Amino acid sequence: MKREIPGHIRKAFKSVDQYLPVVDVIVELVDARMPNGSRLKDFVKRLGKTSVIALAKSDLADEGETRRWLARFKNEGQACVAVDCRNRSSVRNLSEMIRNAAFTLKPGQKAPLRKVRRVMIIGVPNVGKSTLINSLAGRSAARAANMPGVTRSIQWIKLPGELELLDLPGILDFALLRRGDILKLINTIPGRDTDTWSQSKTLCEILTFSGNQRVLPGYIEADCNFERFIADYARRMNFVARGNEPDIERAATDIIKRFQSGGFGRVTLEQAEHDFTGLFAETHDSAVENADDEN
Repeated sequence: MKREIPGHIRKAFKSVDQYLPVVDVIVELVDARMPNGSRLKDFVKRLGKTSVIALAKSDLADEGETRRWLARFKNEGQACVAVDCRNRSSVRNLSEMIRNAAFTLKPGQKAPLRKVRRVMIIGVPNVGKSTLINSLAGRSAARAANMPGVTRSIQWIKLPGELELLDLPGILDFALLRRGDILKLINTIPGRDTDTWSQSKTLCEILTFSGNQRVLPGYIEADCNFERFIADYARRMNFVARGNEPDIERAATDIIKRFQSGGFGRVTLEQAEHDFTGLFAETHDSAVENADDEN
């Protein structure tokens, strides 16, 4: 089924093109738990501006894997930094990197006549843009909430050090929409998924695919069998339905919420050495298509 890009996201694409001529630096904000899968790499490259990659929600990601992702991006010649948008020291490091990028001229480049340098933050919905902007500004300059699609309006926000920041709604292209089932695991696709059973099963599959199945309590003991695991999990958490049966739906919802909030510890779904999420997406899509054909 073809997914439609929401109207406010289409508007964001147009706004990027509209304001691009007066922008000096692009901050590409990605989720540290899925650094490659949540990127808008081709889109940012097309913009042709100096860019900085910021790995947001790094407090939820595996520290060692985050270091490897930073090394990978740096080896590719890309300025990058890990960010916990609520940590002042972390945000200060990003602020210094942005300022250096904004005021450093490339060979043959002329300095703008204006003193102020302008920065555009680009990222998928709910990656933490509004929280980051508020931390950079030192005040509540942008509306923030833990759900995709909150930022709808467009505004310039003044920052210390002769910087201005453009706040845009989150952006998703069709390539990322194809990874919708995976991106929902990090709470970044607009709209709520009511089928938490399928979503939690996808989470278990990708954790197994990426070698992180150990973080789910009892999953290995259940021989990585999802149906057996989720029933055991419901009993362990005392989630009981009618007839004293395990409440599978409540267990599935709890698993997703715990993962998204870091309740299972710091986990990165993608390894820097391999594009596990891309491979999993292709495998997952093929399995779904085959199931549809059989039906």
